[in-house]
Amino acid sequence: MTFGLPRETVAWAVLVIGVGALAAGALGREPVARLVRSRPRLTLALLSLGAALLSAGYLHHYLRGGPRIIDATSYFLEARALARGYLAFPVPDPSGAFRGRFLLTPPEQTTLAVLFPPGYPALLALGFMLGAPLAVGPLLAAALTWVTAALARELFGKVEVALLAATLSALCAALRYHTADTMSHGWAAVLLSLTLLGALKGGRWLVGAGLALGMLLATRPVSGLTAGLFAALLCLRRQRAGLLLLALGALPGVALLLSHQHAATGSWLGSAQLRYYALADGPPGCFRYGFGAGIGCGFEHGDFVQSRLARGHGLGAALGTTGRRLWMHFGDVMNAWPLFAALLATLFVGRNERAVRLGAFVVVALVAAYAPFYFDGNYPGGGARLLAEALPVEHALIAWGLLRLRIAHFAPGAMCVAFSVHGSRMHEALRDREGGRPMFEASVLSAAGVHRGLVFVNTDHGFNLGHVPGGRDLVVARFRNDAHDHALWSGLGRPPAYRYVFDASEHAGPPKVEPYTPRDTSDFEAGAEWPPLAVRRGYAHPDYPGAACAGGHYGLRLHEAEVDLELAAAAEGSHRVVPRWVPLRDGPAEVEIEAQGVIWTARWAARAGECLDTPGPPIPLRKGTFRVRIAARGDALVLDNLAVRLVPSVGAPGKGVDN
Repeated sequence: MTFGLPRETVAWAVLVIGVGALAAGALGREPVARLVRSRPRLTLALLSLGAALLSAGYLHHYLRGGPRIIDATSYFLEARALARGYLAFPVPDPSGAFRGRFLLTPPEQTTLAVLFPPGYPALLALGFMLGAPLAVGPLLAAALTWVTAALARELFGKVEVALLAATLSALCAALRYHTADTMSHGWAAVLLSLTLLGALKGGRWLVGAGLALGMLLATRPVSGLTAGLFAALLCLRRQRAGLLLLALGALPGVALLLSHQHAATGSWLGSAQLRYYALADGPPGCFRYGFGAGIGCGFEHGDFVQSRLARGHGLGAALGTTGRRLWMHFGDVMNAWPLFAALLATLFVGRNERAVRLGAFVVVALVAAYAPFYFDGNYPGGGARLLAEALPVEHALIAWGLLRLRIAHFAPGAMCVAFSVHGSRMHEALRDREGGRPMFEASVLSAAGVHRGLVFVNTDHGFNLGHVPGGRDLVVARFRNDAHDHALWSGLGRPPAYRYVFDASEHAGPPKVEPYTPRDTSDFEAGAEWPPLAVRRGYAHPDYPGAACAGGHYGLRLHEAEVDLELAAAAEGSHRVVPRWVPLRDGPAEVEIEAQGVIWTARWAARAGECLDTPGPPIPLRKGTFRVRIAARGDALVLDNLAVRLVPSVGAPGKGVDN
């Protein structure tokens, strides 16, 4: 991002404050320093309060009042589910009216679980229970400022270092984002710092360090393993018995993580994230930690994989990814990359100091720990989010270094100026992206007089923000414009139904709430069945075939895949399941379909863009949902939709048909 004069009121105000702070630091720093030294607790309390207020202001000004990116909205949904007692939550039939991005189904079930570890959602759930989930972030901001000061004082033994570190933390724009949006990194930074703090203090503090470590493992496992390694090494050097206290303290967090994994995957040791990508993306095994060929998921991260991982995830690719993360992180630490020189200067002047070396090793270890993960994970405002947990340690190091170099009085002003002329552009980009506001706002429904019924939303973000797991008065589902809508509406007793229409384009208008009556159809759009309920081999993902016969919607592209999908019969009787296929290139095509134990196959000479129906034999069905197994050869077939058509009578089912 470029440097330049501010482009908005907030950045201008910060620039004025920054210039004033620089002038005050140059002209009269001793009176201020004496006042701070005489009232350290009051100063820290004011800094913590300031950080909380700045994060609340960030939520209002840059986030426009709610979670914005898909990860944040997914954490929001997971926390709401936990607050209502669900690790995996039930949804009405058909589940295809609710399944979507970052949601997975446990084996042989249609309940839904969010793929993220439960540590941060468990904290956010407390906010839901108290009726103020978005207040959790500013409270975290205050806690993070305090724990940064405590860690700095424990490392360096000086109040001045602690207070300056707290000041750097409060003025760090990346931390204001991570303690405003519903993302896990602010909580993880608190937990990592508490783990290190308790391990450094030793004694009974080790129980608290263990509790923090367990929750960190349940929040960001890689960060937890890194912090756990340092805590264990410190215990080994001081008191080996402390390892037992550390391990015992970690048990509640580990139990939470294992419980979530069991609910989401059916296995205590199964990873929810690995199961999600096994269902939703490919090639098989694409989402994993490590190096080699086949790493990198072609749907979720397709453009990145094509441009960065054409030869697999080897040393060169890992160095490139780590380098891009570090470049973003340079700007996160003190709001603009040139100020990262303060950390480099600290490492040089403190190279013989044990505390400086320890802090540096923690930072380097975090960078190295995330190097085997193939995706950058960077975005405007959030910066190098995978390295955000290192910020409290870095602020402690920089505070010591600036005081050692006798230039600490310039730091607050420099950070303010850096934000206004450089860092603010990233946060403006976050503010204005994807429609410039949260994709679901309860106030919009209230203004339209909608308090009960069924609301269909047209975005993943909107579903995550609007859906209340287990709720019945107001059900928020995904707009499919097919039989999913009608089946859900009918199953709920045909309540008043509406569409919440959100436009995510650059010059979008405000969202609209429109009355909606789902059309009575037997066609289920195949793209709505993503992620599949099960993937037996290969992989599948949404794809837009572009053929006129496909009706202009997304289908499900199968790559040598065998998948389980869910359909529904509107009434009891004999039905025929009719899949429609769109080949993406010419050549032989072969598919096998199974429903209710009846199997049929189809083989034909496919021509690109020409749709073909492969109807099955009559099958007796009860009213309600049932599973269908679909298997396709090759990777050039898109399943456009599946129709469930009532037929007059049931014939004797054969073993299959060959079209």
